[in-house]
Amino acid sequence: MVKEEDMAVVLIGHGSKLAYNKEVLEELRRRVELRGIFKEVKVAFMQLNSPSIEEVLRNLAKDGMKKIVALPVFLANGAHTTEDIPEKLKTSFAGEWADIGQDVELTYAKPIGVDERVVDILIDRVKESEPIKGE
Repeated sequence: MVKEEDMAVVLIGHGSKLAYNKEVLEELRRRVELRGIFKEVKVAFMQLNSPSIEEVLRNLAKDGMKKIVALPVFLANGAHTTEDIPEKLKTSFAGEWADIGQDVELTYAKPIGVDERVVDILIDRVKESEPIKGE
């Protein structure tokens, strides 16, 4: 059995033209990494930003990671989490890349979903809200 400290986690974001979206995912990566639970914590993007999902998975496999968890940082399931990302995961070690992926256990986690911890954040955001002033 692979222990958490022997696994890599890949936080997967959608990708955006807005730099802030990439910065948020990078900061989440940093904070997960600071917990010291996993051997590696990486960020990958479905589109528009780099590194790509395929690139991150291949690099982790080349570096000898045998257990990789792909974690979509999405609030809910949708076409991207149920179709697009799983397809990218399946093809990451296909063709010429099959050799580096043959010993890798790649698993896919659920998106954030409904959770009391998210409810707490929503309530905090309501309390922090500011009025919108018209012109």
